[in-house]
Amino acid sequence: MEDLTIIMPTPNKVPKKWAEYHKQILLDAIGATSLITISKEPLDWGQNILQTEYGLLNLFKQLLRGAKLATTPFIAVAEDDTLYPKEHFMFRPPIDKIAYDMNRWILFTWGEPFYFHKPHPSNGGMIAPRALFIEALEERFAKYPDEMPSWLLKEVGRHEGKYGMREIPTVNFYSSAPFLCFNHDYSVDSGEVNHRKRIWPVQAFDIPVWGRAEDIRKKFQ
Repeated sequence: MEDLTIIMPTPNKVPKKWAEYHKQILLDAIGATSLITISKEPLDWGQNILQTEYGLLNLFKQLLRGAKLATTPFIAVAEDDTLYPKEHFMFRPPIDKIAYDMNRWILFTWGEPFYFHKPHPSNGGMIAPRALFIEALEERFAKYPDEMPSWLLKEVGRHEGKYGMREIPTVNFYSSAPFLCFNHDYSVDSGEVNHRKRIWPVQAFDIPVWGRAEDIRKKFQ
């Protein structure tokens, strides 16, 4: 995947054992694909750059830093609480559209262990033309350099037009294998921290690649 760079931001808040497991799974999925890690604590894998802030606004600042550092035509985000199969990173959108993988499953680290399907855009499921992604975020920060409306602290392509900016076309896709997002107490999302996230209707105790929910959840510790 020579045309793709993976950008993985982390504030190093997830459990250490999980971080090691996540690293193993991600590296297996991407092989020799270019990788930029953006972390609060130095990492010895990928091209590592450091961050000192935390929060949603900072997340987009760091993604913009990573995208500018990359040199490939396409970028993908890999979040530190999300497990990816190699199939996810094989998709490429048209050069004028941001893509989001809808084969997305969620697992809470609290309560009964089960998965639910959440076909909704997420930063962790994004694959994008690098130039288009940079242009979109630069326009956001040019208009809101210090503070940003909460509805703009969302995935690229969802709300730009409402704030007088260029509308960014998007395309959804379903990879042939699911990717798995954990909801947990270390998140920047207050709904996760307070265990108040909505459960979507399609649910399962076992899904392809990741197996039984009760087993994979034990990795997040």
